[in-house]
Amino acid sequence: MVYKLIQYILRVYLPVFFKRLEFRGLSNVPKDKPVIFAVNHQNAFLDGILVALKLNRPIYFLTRSDVFKGKLTVKVLNALNLIPIFRQQDRTGDIKENNRKTFQYCIDKLENSGAVLIFPEGVSEPIHHCFNLKKGVARLAFEAEEQNNFKLKLHVVPVAINYENHFIAGKKVFVSFLRPILMSEYRNVFNDSKSRAQSVFLKRLQGELRANLIHISGDYTRFKRRYWKGIVLQSRNDMEMIAAVKSIPQEKGLNKDGYNWKLDKYKYNRPRSSFAKIFSFLISLPGFIIFSPTILITKLLVLKVKDAAFYLSVVCLSWLLFGLIQLTIIAFYLWSISELEFFIASMLVVQLLGYLSIKNFYKIF
Repeated sequence: MVYKLIQYILRVYLPVFFKRLEFRGLSNVPKDKPVIFAVNHQNAFLDGILVALKLNRPIYFLTRSDVFKGKLTVKVLNALNLIPIFRQQDRTGDIKENNRKTFQYCIDKLENSGAVLIFPEGVSEPIHHCFNLKKGVARLAFEAEEQNNFKLKLHVVPVAINYENHFIAGKKVFVSFLRPILMSEYRNVFNDSKSRAQSVFLKRLQGELRANLIHISGDYTRFKRRYWKGIVLQSRNDMEMIAAVKSIPQEKGLNKDGYNWKLDKYKYNRPRSSFAKIFSFLISLPGFIIFSPTILITKLLVLKVKDAAFYLSVVCLSWLLFGLIQLTIIAFYLWSISELEFFIASMLVVQLLGYLSIKNFYKIF
């Protein structure tokens, strides 16, 4: 119930928060079959939210274990179908045993035609780059099939999420569900060599993701400063961005020396005239005033964000959470002092002002 309610709210809110939110390949997601979604990871919990947004089935999200702190937090995360995955850097007890339990829990869900989401890169960094995949997704997929004699019909669906800008709202986001990989295809290879089967599968999965992602390698800072603004201005969607990036010679590996996301987040915006900025400010001003507590709280929250990957996620969910709290307070107040007709009209106006504020907030800069 909680999961579906939040999903519905986000389906209304996120198309407002982003300038353009485009989904492709939803028909590639099998119905009534066990599925593992293998997703690139560039914006903390926003990535999982975007994958689940349009799907009419509950998803269980493998999430780094260090966020499972406090009884109330754990209850909330469990209600949202979040499952802890234990990493060496999290230092949370017996990692091997804890992950064995987590994997078995996921396998139980898959055996009941469930869906599990995993971020195979193992890290979340808000840059246009796909890191080498870890073995976790291969281990989970093959263990699930092995326990079911390769008759589980498990599908691994690669999901590529491309952000035009990782740090500010009002930008384009593209979510592509790619053709599923049927794990039973690897049965013979697995019976010959488990390690080779994992290697072959991961190579295929990584190739699928990188082919559909904006993947910058080599000197990241230099590439961004030389080419990125031109790519953004000339590209209508992520496919054109991918083609442009691939057309530019790049070195292998990744070097982020000199990259400062706080300085770069507004650098590549499309230029806007002073008139357009003033107009955006004026139509947004009433909403800014009404929702100033939400804006202020969000500003204070992001000041405490140390991990850049959480920045946009915190902004997005803070505006939603505290905005809804403000709307509820306003609704109770208006209900107590006005007639029904005035209450309905006033609430519609307040929501319109909130919509204009969100849509124009970053057009002013």
